[in-house]
Amino acid sequence: MKRIVIAVMALVLNTMLFSCDTDSVAESDSLYDTVATEGDDGNTPPPPPPQAGSN
Repeated sequence: MKRIVIAVMALVLNTMLFSCDTDSVAESDSLYDTVATEGDDGNTPPPPPPQAGSN
């Protein structure tokens, strides 16, 4: 009897993980949009050299 109760509980708890609403592909893809940052278009320029008199 204990095994049946555990099996039924596992089945019920497993069904709670599923959603009744279907998510559109556009909504899930919008989570993974990347934003272009400096350097995506080519080589980045080197930083300016430090000034000689600024110690």
